[in-house]
Amino acid sequence: MKKQIIFLTVLFVSLMSGCRSKNTIPEKTEESIRVKTVVAAEGEISPVNEYSGTVKAFREANVGATLPGKVEKYYVREGDFVKKGALLAEMSGELYTQAEAERIAVSKDFERVKRLLEKGSVTQQEYDHVKAMYDATVEKTEMLRKNTRITAPFDGIVAEYLVKEGENYFFSLPLEPGYSMTSGLVKIIQTDQIKVVFEVNERDLRFVKPGTGISFVCPALADTFHARVSSIKPIVSTITRSATVEAVCANKNFTLLPGMSAYVFINLPPVKGIIIPDNAIYNRQGSSIESVFVIRDNKAHEIKVERLASRNGLTVVHDIEPGSLVAITGKDKLYENCPVILADK
Repeated sequence: MKKQIIFLTVLFVSLMSGCRSKNTIPEKTEESIRVKTVVAAEGEISPVNEYSGTVKAFREANVGATLPGKVEKYYVREGDFVKKGALLAEMSGELYTQAEAERIAVSKDFERVKRLLEKGSVTQQEYDHVKAMYDATVEKTEMLRKNTRITAPFDGIVAEYLVKEGENYFFSLPLEPGYSMTSGLVKIIQTDQIKVVFEVNERDLRFVKPGTGISFVCPALADTFHARVSSIKPIVSTITRSATVEAVCANKNFTLLPGMSAYVFINLPPVKGIIIPDNAIYNRQGSSIESVFVIRDNKAHEIKVERLASRNGLTVVHDIEPGSLVAITGKDKLYENCPVILADK
């Protein structure tokens, strides 16, 4: 009887074990994600700031007459190089002719009164009155003479006529005090040197001062040019929060033309930290937070990072340890503590 009970017990246990084996679901194992990595290393990057600028003449002037009148003749053509003092144009001389006739008449009166003073026939007061009239007439005549002959104020190139030959010239006074008038007969520009004018954000002004070296390129030209900051406007725009900066560059071959667009580059002080490639930084969709995946013990660990400086595809951060393995592929599939396989091995 005991043997029968033992046999039935063993049979029952065996059947139950068999049922468990058939009904047991095997546990799933996480699939490892294959990634390529780089080693984060200590170093420094000298970042470069880029600005949009415009090429301008080193010096320019709208040369005009002090009085309105007719442009009788131009002695230069657009594009001509002129020296300082060269005759540019001649204005109508009716007023000058009248003033010269008046000067001659007053001159005769002055000489007559001068002789009478020597003889004691007129008083010193009468003489002084006539002399003042004569001096005023001479100054007026000289002013009108200069007004008929328009000369170059400096060495430069005739950029354009502002009034055509035969037209009447009228100058317009500035609308605001302290501003020069913009009208004239002809525009003269000096371009053996040029200025590059650009706006620098108030946050970056501490890196720019007179003498700071810059480089720039013009889309219309293939070369890279170098210049030095000559001036910084001592006021920040309340609209753009930036200040106007000018840099001067030699232009011996006159390659650079006023009005050309330019991209200006300024090297900033080097930033030290941990260097990683730009493609190691991950930004989840819909989030502005940037992070990297550091691989430790074949597991991925997400670490938030902040870019301190970037250049040539590399970025400096301070949030990871030097020597860390950082994933550069498969980042969109990674998550915290997920298993990985290093494709580098």
